[in-house]
Amino acid sequence: MAGQQWAISADGGFFANPPLSKELRKAAQPMMKFRQYVRPVEGFGKEKGDSIDFDSVTNVQTQGGKIAETAKMPETKFQIVKQALVVDEFGNSIPYTGKLEALSQFNPTNPIQRAIRDDMAKVFNKEVATEMKKTKTLYIPTGAASGVFDNDGVPSTQATSNMTVFHIKEIVDAMRNGIFGAGTFNTVPAYTGPEGDYIGIFSVKAARGIKDDNEFEEWNKYTSSDKLMTGEIGRVYKTRIIESNHTDALSEKKGLNDVLGQALIFGADPIVEGVAVPEEVRAKVPQDFGRDKAIGWYFLGGWKIVWGFLATDTLPESHIVLVTSS
Repeated sequence: MAGQQWAISADGGFFANPPLSKELRKAAQPMMKFRQYVRPVEGFGKEKGDSIDFDSVTNVQTQGGKIAETAKMPETKFQIVKQALVVDEFGNSIPYTGKLEALSQFNPTNPIQRAIRDDMAKVFNKEVATEMKKTKTLYIPTGAASGVFDNDGVPSTQATSNMTVFHIKEIVDAMRNGIFGAGTFNTVPAYTGPEGDYIGIFSVKAARGIKDDNEFEEWNKYTSSDKLMTGEIGRVYKTRIIESNHTDALSEKKGLNDVLGQALIFGADPIVEGVAVPEEVRAKVPQDFGRDKAIGWYFLGGWKIVWGFLATDTLPESHIVLVTSS
C-alpha cells in the first residue's frame, strides 16, 4: 500500500530518533598486580639528574669460626656493588576538539580520563613485570613432578607441563637453601619477613595448573582464609598465589603446544622504583582558540631489579625466579 510507513525514513522513520543511553560502557581491563611489590628509592626526585645509584652489599667472603688461643684473629671483608636506576619519560594522550565538547551529550573529558588512567596502569604493570623478568634464574617444568633450573637468563629447555604445587616447592626450597640446580647462591629471605611468605604472581594458565592440583586444595584447608595481598587466590608452601590476567606482563603461551603459563616467584627486595615526577593526568593548554584540546598522563621514573645475578657474579644472589620455557 502507498502512504506513510516506518521502514522508509522519508515516509515515517524520521518521526523518531533513537534514544542515546545515558550509561557509557567501558572496555574491560586486566588486573594490575605488579607495582604493589616495588620498593621506592628514598630521597630521589626532581632536580637530581636522570639516575640514582644504590649499593648492594655481599655477605663476608670468608666465614668466621673457632680460634685457637694463640692464633691470630681471622680477617675478612665484604664487597659493595653499585648499580644505577635510570629514569625515563612515560606518557600518552588523547586529543579532542572543542566542537566535540560543545555538541556532545556526554562530557568527553570523563571517559577520556578513565581511558588514560587505565592505559597508565597497564603500562606500569608491564614495565615492572618486564624488569622483574630480567632475572637470570629461570625454572622450566618438564613434567608434573619434575623441572630444571637455568641460571644464565636464557631458557635452554622446553617446558612440557603446566605448573603444579611440586614446582612451587622446588623453587621455594631453592630460595631457602640457596641451591638453584647447578647454581649455588645465597639464601633468599621471604617477602613478608624472616619466617613469612614468598610471593608468586601467576598468569591465568599457570594459576589454573596450581588450582587443578589436589594438593593446593589440601593446603588451603589449613591456611588462613584472609587474603592480605591484592588478587591473592590462596597460599601453599610458604607462597602467596597472586593471579594476573595481563598477558602483556606474563605470557599464557609457553612450552610445548603452549602448555605453560609464565609465573614469577620472588622473595624480599625484588625491585626498586625511582620517581622524579610522580604519575599524573594532565590537560594540554588549548590551542587554536580553544578548538584543539587533549588530556594525557605523564610519569618520569623507572624501575631496576635489585638481585638476579649469576653465581659467578660478584653478587651471587637471585631473589626472583621466572617460570618460563625455551
